[in-house]
Amino acid sequence: MNTTNISVIYDSTSYLVHSNPLFLVLLYRYGLGFIFLFGFTGNLASMATFMQTTLRATSTAFLFLILAVSDTLFLLVSIFDFIEVGLTQGPILLTIYDSLCRFRCFLKGLTQFCSAWILVFVTIDRWLRTCFPFKANKWCTHKNVIIVTICIIIIGISLHSHMLSAQLLGRLQPGIATSACGPADPFGLYANFYFA
Repeated sequence: MNTTNISVIYDSTSYLVHSNPLFLVLLYRYGLGFIFLFGFTGNLASMATFMQTTLRATSTAFLFLILAVSDTLFLLVSIFDFIEVGLTQGPILLTIYDSLCRFRCFLKGLTQFCSAWILVFVTIDRWLRTCFPFKANKWCTHKNVIIVTICIIIIGISLHSHMLSAQLLGRLQPGIATSACGPADPFGLYANFYFA
């Protein structure tokens, strides 16, 4: 009696899209190009403005300076997506893609988190200066801004550090804009957490 062992080979890429749609390539090419042009220009102008001695004296200007640095870091990390999807239309740096993927995801998440919370503290700073003008010099100081910024960075790093794990995150579909980086196991528990 003959018995046959039929085994199914799992192909992790069989369900994924294999190329970027033309509109997405054009969006990355021209949209990100436009954002880089005005984003870098605006952030550099903000940094130059808020680094002036007269403005540097206020805590709000110091927060805006930190915000410009955070936004510039986000733009710098996004250059990789611009080159990979908008210009070359294929994966680049494949030998270090996994590490680069993890670092990009981590830094993008961290800078987005920091920028959002810095804006919240700009609002709080302005509110304190408006509602409590006599106590503003005591509360709205450079020292407090530095403490708040360090706390934001520490919380951001702790929330996004899982993205640096090689067991959890890596290349999913290099060169594909919407799924270049993702969970190492697309059907594991981390995938549910990552995509939720």
